[in-house]
Amino acid sequence: MIVGIDIGGTKTHVCVEDDAGAALLDRSVKTADWQHGGHLHSEDNVRGLLALLDEEPGAAEAPLVVGAHGLDSEAQTLAFSDMLAELHDGPALALNDVELVGPAAGFDEAIAVIAGTGSKVVGRRADGSLVSAGGYGYILNDPGSAPALVRDAVRSLFDAVDQDEPRDALADALFAHFGVDEIVGLSNALTVRPRVTAWGAAAPLVFAAADAGSERAARVIDAAADELARSVELVHRRGAAGDDVVCAGGVVSHQPRLFDALGERLRARGLTHSIHLLDVAPVRGALALARRLTEAATVVPFAPSNTRRKS
Repeated sequence: MIVGIDIGGTKTHVCVEDDAGAALLDRSVKTADWQHGGHLHSEDNVRGLLALLDEEPGAAEAPLVVGAHGLDSEAQTLAFSDMLAELHDGPALALNDVELVGPAAGFDEAIAVIAGTGSKVVGRRADGSLVSAGGYGYILNDPGSAPALVRDAVRSLFDAVDQDEPRDALADALFAHFGVDEIVGLSNALTVRPRVTAWGAAAPLVFAAADAGSERAARVIDAAADELARSVELVHRRGAAGDDVVCAGGVVSHQPRLFDALGERLRARGLTHSIHLLDVAPVRGALALARRLTEAATVVPFAPSNTRRKS
């Protein structure tokens, strides 16, 4: 038996499989149903997470891999891993949820690109050490994420007004969406109460405007793709192993224009990686890693060697 868990900011996906790969448990719950407060590694939160396995006999002793949104530093990962080791009776491995993407696609070595509510690029060197770029939040960073695309689209409209250019499909769509009729009102709508959900909800309008002929919207999307490609180039140059780039996340998965532009920008930068779009749930990556996580194995490909067991 193995257990894989994918903890997202909104949803937690829990899967348990038997030794033959048959599903014993496959359920999704709201993360807020069990996580309370900002410290994922708190005892109450880890107990709440493991309680999701209570209905499956034997899961408490099975190899467990957890990919979690919010494990963005070594200290956070180790703190969560230590609490897992204390409360889970089997071997356990914790890592950032971005790192589930490559194994979910079937790769031991790959560069993972997430572009959804946030964005980040992650890989592992041959020695297992982590290398990443981006992921610093939608207000200042996270190119290609839903809220960052809207942020950059609005900034492009500032430039349009300053150059006395006529309104285009992008301006019409964003003005209508936020219920304003001039640029200052649009700026206020985003900045008085900045929220990732409010910004991100308008992202499909950027793609629709580009499809309708807005050159500004098209440039915003192309620029985001180029920033993501630059992040891939950076982690590659810093030693990330693998010849494949695997993309996941709500934006890149549902907007072919961004995925296609990313492939073009990678080639323009001289990168020869094959680019793939993840077509299975990321929790499959947790299961793939858990299947390798035996009592005799302490190092898992494409994952940190921070496996924890009860002493």
